[in-house]
Amino acid sequence: MIYCFEGARNSGKTFLSNYISDSLDIERFQFDFGQFFHLLDLKSTDNREAHSFSMGKELMIMQLARDIKVVNEFIHDRSILTVLAWGLSENRISKDDVIKQIDFIVENDLLKNIFIIYIDGKNPIKREGVKDHWDYADNSDKERDAFEFIISEFDKRETSSIIRFQNDFTVNSQTKLYNLFNSILRPCAVYY
Repeated sequence: MIYCFEGARNSGKTFLSNYISDSLDIERFQFDFGQFFHLLDLKSTDNREAHSFSMGKELMIMQLARDIKVVNEFIHDRSILTVLAWGLSENRISKDDVIKQIDFIVENDLLKNIFIIYIDGKNPIKREGVKDHWDYADNSDKERDAFEFIISEFDKRETSSIIRFQNDFTVNSQTKLYNLFNSILRPCAVYY
């Protein structure tokens, strides 16, 4: 089972995915997208090539989850929702492209053995320093709107395993998420 942590920048997604990984001893994977992005000299906006690179990585992970019978459970920090949201918000793809790609994912059962946990919230503490190439998008409504559009499209198909989680940036959120994993997600994990 793959638990995909999704959410806009500064939603607390990485902090919470690390917390769950450490607390429940679940391996965690975060693709070094920024590093590969620079190595391949990709441009961020209006660039179908950057979207194709991102999409290829996600399609491979989803196919592995669907087809390989012995994939251990792990946490994946940023996955298909991010690829689509950034594709849309950076004008790499259109809304029609998003819909076609979601249809492809659903028709090919590529969310099998995958739970998506969408972390919603805005960190009340302004982060200082440089994180990566996309710092300009911190707390961006454009990114959040793209996520909402994508989630609504998956919801229309009634086949996705997207769980919304509200992060209030307190220990209470950590406890709630821990309980969600122990009481619902892990017991529901079925490997085909």
